[in-house]
Amino acid sequence: MSFFTKAVDPDKWKEKYLNLLDEQEQSEATFKKSEESYKEKEDLLCKTIVRLTIATTGLDPLLDPHLLGIRDQLKNGINSHALKDELEKFTTSVAQIKHTPHQDRSVETGLLFDFLLQQYNTETHQSSLKRLKEKAETVKFETPNQLFIAILEAIEPNDLSAPNVIANHIDIGIVSRQMLLLLEGIEIPSIFDQQAQIAKQLLSASNQSTTDFEIILDKSFKLLLKIKQHNQTEQQDIDKFLSHITEQLAALDVSVMGASTAAIESAENRSRLDQSVSEQMEQLQLSSSTATKLEPLKGIINNRLATIAKEIQEHSQKEAIQREKTQQQLDDLVDKIKNMESESCDLKSKLKIANTQALRDTLTGLPNRNAYNERLETELARWKRYHSPLSLIIWDIDHFKNINDSYGHKAGDKVLLLIAKQLSDHSRATDFISRFGGEEFTMLLPNTDSQSALVLANQLRQTIEKTGFNASGVSVAITISCGITEFILSDTDEIAFERADQALYQAKEQGRNRCCIL
Repeated sequence: MSFFTKAVDPDKWKEKYLNLLDEQEQSEATFKKSEESYKEKEDLLCKTIVRLTIATTGLDPLLDPHLLGIRDQLKNGINSHALKDELEKFTTSVAQIKHTPHQDRSVETGLLFDFLLQQYNTETHQSSLKRLKEKAETVKFETPNQLFIAILEAIEPNDLSAPNVIANHIDIGIVSRQMLLLLEGIEIPSIFDQQAQIAKQLLSASNQSTTDFEIILDKSFKLLLKIKQHNQTEQQDIDKFLSHITEQLAALDVSVMGASTAAIESAENRSRLDQSVSEQMEQLQLSSSTATKLEPLKGIINNRLATIAKEIQEHSQKEAIQREKTQQQLDDLVDKIKNMESESCDLKSKLKIANTQALRDTLTGLPNRNAYNERLETELARWKRYHSPLSLIIWDIDHFKNINDSYGHKAGDKVLLLIAKQLSDHSRATDFISRFGGEEFTMLLPNTDSQSALVLANQLRQTIEKTGFNASGVSVAITISCGITEFILSDTDEIAFERADQALYQAKEQGRNRCCIL
């Protein structure tokens, strides 16, 4: 009886093996879920990196091709080697930003020397300036200031210390106009807006003495230096941020490569286990088919089963260790992605604030010239598509310079605030009002022809005329004039603006405090 009892015992290995197979399938299912989770997190990482590259595009032309290359690499998932190459190129470019000149000044230097050679036609001046021009084209001066000093030495070698060397040889009006064009052409940070407005008003004054002009010029140059230093500081902050992002991307690349390697190793281990179990089963089948006695067969089966059980146990232990390692890598990856998402949100908020500041006049709170240009594109596209009327009004405060001269710039600022408020409060919701610059305001009136715009403009003009204003306890009359035009089929934005500006000039010529149409 004991013999027959032992004869049924070999069936237990089947149950044991099946149980082990169930555990293996459960392990594979768990790992599959981990792989799916890893895939989702990889997709999230790709999206985060792509959004960051989009957000930083345009900060520097040197970086844009690499940002585009990173986005292209991420379209089909993370290719570690290719992405690593792009990141290394990107890092190199970031390091070169502050060493890359933004603008080639050689053409401007050539024009400067051409002008000087026409103005100073003596043999001594001609010889000195030509030598200096050759030096500027070959050796290059480190700063414009060094070049200017060298030019002064060539022009006035014996009288460089005289206080009015520059003023005696230049036209103050020309320099003032060029400085105005420079201030109008550069992007001025909002914190310097008020100083820039004062500098523009001083440069616009026609009754400047040599001493006054030197003071104004000095203030203007100091303002330009402050703007340059401010922009350099912002550029350094951007460089630091981009370097930080590059480091984080490199760290994420390492984490992804680690998780990917772990997944490959796990798959190879499963493949080896399956192959080993298959080989053991084949050996069992071969042993069973060739065995002539029961006891040796039982020994062979027991040994094979023990080997299989040991291999499965070792594999399970390795899988558990590998899963724990992979999970830790994934957790680290999630933490890094969360940090990058947080920084991305902060950057997005800062960009939104910067964009708002770039499109708003800091004094009045109205949209500024940049915002006007953006809105004009939208309204022109709508006008061309639907053929509905579109009118433009240019407003200008009457005798604004007299208010500044008589009561000070603070009083002038209060007048600007007052006009901005009245225009905003008494215009329609569909009208777009902006402070175009100085004492000029613009209005875009969609679905409004020129006659309807004239009715609205006169109502606003009369409202402002009735508005009281006190400066230093003195009642000051405030009036405003405007030019109106309606866009016609052949118009560009420049043509229409020039026509409205001519209408404004007519209103001024006819006595101010009136509205004219062209």
